[in-house]
Amino acid sequence: MKVVIVGSRTFDSFEYHLSDSFSVLGHDVSILDVIDVLPVSAKLTYWASRFIKSYDRAVSVRLANKIALLDPDLVLVVYRNLHPVLVEKFKVQCPGIPVVQINPDALSNLEKQQIIATDFDHYFSKEPYIVDFLRDKVGVKAHYLPEGFNPRIHQKPTIEKAVAEWLTNIDVLVFGNLYAYRTRMVEQLMRAGINVAVYGTEGPYLRPVVRSAFRRQYLVGPEKTRLLYGAKIVFNNFHYAEITSVNQKYFEINGIGGFQLCDYKPTIDEYTGVPTDHVTYRTMDEAIDKIRYYLAHSKDRHELAARQYDHFQQYHTFDLRVEQLIRTVGMPSVAVSEVARKTT
Repeated sequence: MKVVIVGSRTFDSFEYHLSDSFSVLGHDVSILDVIDVLPVSAKLTYWASRFIKSYDRAVSVRLANKIALLDPDLVLVVYRNLHPVLVEKFKVQCPGIPVVQINPDALSNLEKQQIIATDFDHYFSKEPYIVDFLRDKVGVKAHYLPEGFNPRIHQKPTIEKAVAEWLTNIDVLVFGNLYAYRTRMVEQLMRAGINVAVYGTEGPYLRPVVRSAFRRQYLVGPEKTRLLYGAKIVFNNFHYAEITSVNQKYFEINGIGGFQLCDYKPTIDEYTGVPTDHVTYRTMDEAIDKIRYYLAHSKDRHELAARQYDHFQQYHTFDLRVEQLIRTVGMPSVAVSEVARKTT
């Protein structure tokens, strides 16, 4: 099957891992980005599209034409800010080919609601609240699909965790975009006397206390794997707009074999391979108490991390997510469409 993913080619991105899984499963897959249709950066295109209607339409029309030239059997659109004309124009050129929207982000990042205005054949989201709204209120084919991790990229280091922790020498690691909510939570940890190392991209309003722990390094590739596995505790504080869902980091940390402590969300009850209350917190006071406990009880955190690792390897890879997506979209209909196109 020929698959086109509309999104970013950046290494370790959601699109990158989707593409890798489709390829491993035997499909011919390519990623198409906005920079492939206009000689400007994706960032400039994003801002121009927000304020110039003609530019917004032009980008999506060119993308539609480019997708059609690739003659796909399935199209996955990850970007949420593209004009609805993209799908409209593509369907005129390639009738019967499923066009799917897959949203890996929180509720607050729906831009100008372009994905709701667009006539996708299927909508996938990691957030049950969004799925229920799209299906029950908007009246579209919406499906729940959690994120996952890539076992070929997010690999567990070969050394024992205790040794990795000794070499890394980090009590609590936090990583990601340093938005205000994340830095305020980290500051509470630090004021409680917890030794925290902060990695990621600096955001506005970085507070002075947190700046002292900021390593100014964006984690990716082998270094990301090494540090997440080697930290005694990875503190994962979800975006406040994650109503019931989790982020992709949740799956990556467990898939690498790190020990993770994160906000409680209802979906974790279905994801986790250990008791939920052992690896989540509902308040910062609870988080601080659990961090102190697990720093003092290495055997407990090592055992929980090992159990989560085995569980996530079995149930939460991107390969499994892609197989679920393909089944949901319905391969027979794709095959019929392909035959129909080749006989007309």
